[in-house]
Amino acid sequence: MMREDTPPSRAELLALSLPSFVFSGYELARKTYLPVLLAGAAGLDLARTGLILTIVHGWSILVEVLFGMICDLAPDPRWRRSFWMATGTLLQLLGGAVLWLAPVHGRSVFLWLLGLLPLASGWVLSNLAHGAWALEQASGVLARGRIFGGRAQAGMAGSILFAMAVLWSHHASSGLAGARLDDFYVILLLTLIGAPLVHGWLIWRVKERGGGPSSASAAPRLDWAGVIKPFRLCIASPADRRLASLFLLVGVHMAVIGGSFLFIARHRLALPDWGTPGILMQSLAAMVGTGVAPGLLKRMPPLRMLGVVFALNLALALALPVLPVGHIVPLLGWSAGTGATMAVDFMLLRVVLGQRLDRDRLRDGDAPAAAFYAGFHLPLNIGVMLGTALLFRGMAWTGLSDHGVALTGLTCGLAVLCLIPALGCVFALHQALLAEDQSHPARHILNSRIFIMIKSLI
Repeated sequence: MMREDTPPSRAELLALSLPSFVFSGYELARKTYLPVLLAGAAGLDLARTGLILTIVHGWSILVEVLFGMICDLAPDPRWRRSFWMATGTLLQLLGGAVLWLAPVHGRSVFLWLLGLLPLASGWVLSNLAHGAWALEQASGVLARGRIFGGRAQAGMAGSILFAMAVLWSHHASSGLAGARLDDFYVILLLTLIGAPLVHGWLIWRVKERGGGPSSASAAPRLDWAGVIKPFRLCIASPADRRLASLFLLVGVHMAVIGGSFLFIARHRLALPDWGTPGILMQSLAAMVGTGVAPGLLKRMPPLRMLGVVFALNLALALALPVLPVGHIVPLLGWSAGTGATMAVDFMLLRVVLGQRLDRDRLRDGDAPAAAFYAGFHLPLNIGVMLGTALLFRGMAWTGLSDHGVALTGLTCGLAVLCLIPALGCVFALHQALLAEDQSHPARHILNSRIFIMIKSLI
């Protein structure tokens, strides 16, 4: 078993962090710039834009669920993470090539999905394998806080540089009418170049540690008892169900804020040229927040810090409708606060997830890290899909002809509906963990909790 006193080296930490650098570009392009491209240059209405985005999110959920069943398997168990990261990279290149070669304007929904679905599948495979790999590299709050803090910082650094690349493309093509590459495609090109490089370096630099001493000689086989493990993990105990609810609510909140930001900057605040600088400010603040948060974990438990972050997010959501039109500084200030808090809450959720993995480790060196990562990111992705569907259905209903006033109210309302229950879930999770510690031994077996849960249902 990996111990608290044997964290990864600096080189390993860097190799584990860099895939998040490139993944942040994909997330930024898909969640923020793709909706603007579809509803703008592609000529699609808001209903079809929402349909495409919802299908892509739903497909990502299906792939993640299916992949969570087999991610702990591979033709060679010694390279189970590497194999799937390489497979995901190939799918990313395939989907990216389809998107790059097909014309943007006049493209049907089917042709958009023909490129977006392989691209999304590839990132699901790579990100899930990467997350399981990171979970297996160390144990304990501080060590995992260092790993996931490093990943979060790399993601924020990626968002900063990708946003800067978009701004540079605006500047470079300012004198070339009609020649500027769309923002989505600027980021897509950079991620397609970067993904093979950072994934290859991770495979080369970091030795996998999750296979156990006999994994090299064990024949890979599908454990049918573990096929539905990602589903069971989310309902195995009251604490697990509350943690899954937090992932769901955070997913909805992320989708609502990320999907509406550029539309609000352009239509409600009349600052169309300041949307990307706002994203840059979000990324800078998020990098600072995720850099400070791991140090605070030494003095504040993760759940208490999570409650504080949710309260700050709630205050920022309520402030959104009163941002003054045409004023740059309030927009950038709001962007900085939102970027910092949304990055930290996601990092803290994964720290708590690591604690659950430590508690439910089945045997030394062979924890079901992929099942944990897939199981609890399932509600996160469902939340992203629900948030996207609700946001764009509401936008299609209200339209943007009122200068984005209704959109701003819709965004604020959906955010508040997520964050107030999230605060309640933090308290309920704390109570469930206290009850769990009092009624079960510290090294209690996951399958026992699952059996008790299923027996009670029957």
